[in-house]
Amino acid sequence: MTLLRCGVLLLLSLCLAGCPKSTLNLHQGISNFKAQNYRAAFVRLMPEAKKGNADAQYAVGYMYYYGQGVVEDRDKAWDWISKAAKQDQSDAISALKLMKKERRHPYSKK
Repeated sequence: MTLLRCGVLLLLSLCLAGCPKSTLNLHQGISNFKAQNYRAAFVRLMPEAKKGNADAQYAVGYMYYYGQGVVEDRDKAWDWISKAAKQDQSDAISALKLMKKERRHPYSKK
């Protein structure tokens, strides 16, 4: 049984070594995001957002919007969510619609 476990671990290690770092960062970042470990998610997803990944852009925007893992910044949130929406990321499109309504609210900053 231990030989089988060693074989599985070796195979898994080889697979992970063959994965591009950005793919690994993206998957780990999304897992951190779903687990509400926002600081770790932000650290992993920001580089992917800068590279143009729409899911990462939406997640970074979400974290800026709610101040999860970063200092709340609605302008940065708007920028990142807009970028994701331009790439047809469905959650970003929905969020952008809500944000547009909020910005017209008489008590909003803008």
